[in-house]
Amino acid sequence: MMKVNDHTTLQVWIAQLRERGHIASKQRILIMQALFQQREIADMEDFWIALRQQHPVSWATFYNFIRLALKENWIKKETGTSNYTRYQILID
Repeated sequence: MMKVNDHTTLQVWIAQLRERGHIASKQRILIMQALFQQREIADMEDFWIALRQQHPVSWATFYNFIRLALKENWIKKETGTSNYTRYQILID
């Protein structure tokens, strides 16, 4: 469950999405909520599968939003010494 401050921050993030000329579809907002609650993602595919079990979000929609979030600096991709890439949520 999201706290009041978390909800306000999420609303700011959604407003930024709209201000930058992007559509704030139901699926994008669901992805944003899930990312915001997680704060750090170790495996995007596993994250999408878990999200998909709860909400009807296609891989294409998810992948395109992740690309957009990287471009807009809402998330950061961290590649370490292992073969895995971690993603950190930058929206506070």
